[in-house]
Amino acid sequence: MDKQNIRLIFLGAIFFVGMFLFTAWQTDHAPQPQAATAIVDKQTTENPAISDLPMPLIEQGSAAASMAPNAAKILANKPDAQRILNITTDTMHVKIDALGGDLIQMSLPKYPASLQDPAQGFVLLDESEQLYYTIQTGLLSEEGPDSSANGRALYSFNQQNVEMDPDESVMNVDLHYTTKSGVKIIKRFIFERGSYIIRTHFIIDNKSQENYQASTFGRIKRRAPVSEGSSMFGAMRTYTGAAINTPTTKYKKLPFDDMQKKPFKEDVMGGWAAMVEHYFATAIVPPVDVRNHYQTETFADNVYGIRFVSSADVVVPGAQKIIEIKVYTGPEVAQQLKAVAPGLELTIDYGMFWFLCQPIFWLLSKMHEVFGNWGVAIIFTTILIKAMFYKLSASSYKSMGNMRKLQPKIEALKLRHADDKQKFSQSMMELYKQEKINPLGGCLPILVQIPVFIALYYVLLESVELRQAPFMWWIKDLSAKDPYYVLPIIMGISMFVQQRLNPTPPDPIQAKVMMFMPLFFTFLFLQFPSGLVLYWVVNNLLSILQQWMITRKIEKSAK
Repeated sequence: MDKQNIRLIFLGAIFFVGMFLFTAWQTDHAPQPQAATAIVDKQTTENPAISDLPMPLIEQGSAAASMAPNAAKILANKPDAQRILNITTDTMHVKIDALGGDLIQMSLPKYPASLQDPAQGFVLLDESEQLYYTIQTGLLSEEGPDSSANGRALYSFNQQNVEMDPDESVMNVDLHYTTKSGVKIIKRFIFERGSYIIRTHFIIDNKSQENYQASTFGRIKRRAPVSEGSSMFGAMRTYTGAAINTPTTKYKKLPFDDMQKKPFKEDVMGGWAAMVEHYFATAIVPPVDVRNHYQTETFADNVYGIRFVSSADVVVPGAQKIIEIKVYTGPEVAQQLKAVAPGLELTIDYGMFWFLCQPIFWLLSKMHEVFGNWGVAIIFTTILIKAMFYKLSASSYKSMGNMRKLQPKIEALKLRHADDKQKFSQSMMELYKQEKINPLGGCLPILVQIPVFIALYYVLLESVELRQAPFMWWIKDLSAKDPYYVLPIIMGISMFVQQRLNPTPPDPIQAKVMMFMPLFFTFLFLQFPSGLVLYWVVNNLLSILQQWMITRKIEKSAK
């Protein structure tokens, strides 16, 4: 293999990394196209065929607007303040509508919406026209509380404003409903200190003379984000859409546009359904020991949903039964997601190299425990990863140094065979053989390290721990771009210096392409998170130091 082909391999590797990063960024951050306002057949959307579900899902009755969102209906049927419960814990501020007991608003005080307004928690759920993001859970029964005939139940409650006491670790909030036949139902929300899990218990006390039969259901609905336009180096958004867990696929994405083209339907034992966005997720987890029917939904006004309906439970007269649904509404923190349901931690979308991402994030977390600063943790993680690949990198730089040592001889061969490229390639390969130099020695170690770099890219991009995490001086948020573009410029300069240490390609076109690479990557990284650019800068500086030391040693040996 001649040197020209070797250079092409090297260039291809570099372009692969660059274009992979851009493609991954576009895929994960490109705005979801705003679907045209859906004019959906009411029969298929608001009243699914009974064969699709264990029981017909309530979409009719006096409270249809709360179950089948239409922007005009939502605004016209906004709940009055007297039926809203306001709940405050250390991790969330929640509003619950007594009609159905739905979660209609939630903010997260520990995760500010912006650095400029730290007192305002990130709004995850809201019934507003702009966001419209709610979670519904309930019991489906012929006599309620939720039924196809009467719509949603209007629960009663004892206290409208509830706040967790500082010395309280668990807080229960109860809603009450009694069916016409005398079945007493308590919908209990259980909040735990430090947790983003809301355990929802349906406590059924059958004081009637007949069997009470009901299915649990859960639904997450939200309006798809509106496209605001994007460009190669412009603002971009993360993937926002539904996800589901099945026996065959632990984490299956269900984008909004796919819901219209090919609705998802499947029966699963246990499982979970979620809505995912950058850094945050909501999930509903039904009972694990029953069959649950999962299905996507498409509504008017760009609203989409994912729901489950479980197989029916029967409570005989005089008996009591408790049915639990877990609801998660919070940040994508792996340990917390694992505690909710198996596989839910995969909503932290690390891509195809997730098996590398998890140990890298573990290492990054340990460095943060030591230094207390995520930027410093990135620096030391980079140093440790660089140390792991020290021998591979040394082999690469040694090969490049040896090839650099041969530059005068290669230039002489180039002049001697200026009119015969084939002869020049043959002579160059003979020279490599004579000097015992492997021309692939500088490329293969780099190719081996590419998966690790891509894995670290996903770790820095997807970890909510880096959201609004400061580094030092002007870097106030490692998850945002460098506001003054200092790090991207330093990165570009470091790439240029690194190239100067490499042997100059004999082909003029390749030489020009190599000179263009630092500029290309500088512009590419202008919009990337400063934490990722910090990694690249540190990695480049360490590479320059290692390459300079090896090259200097080889040159001394040659003299």
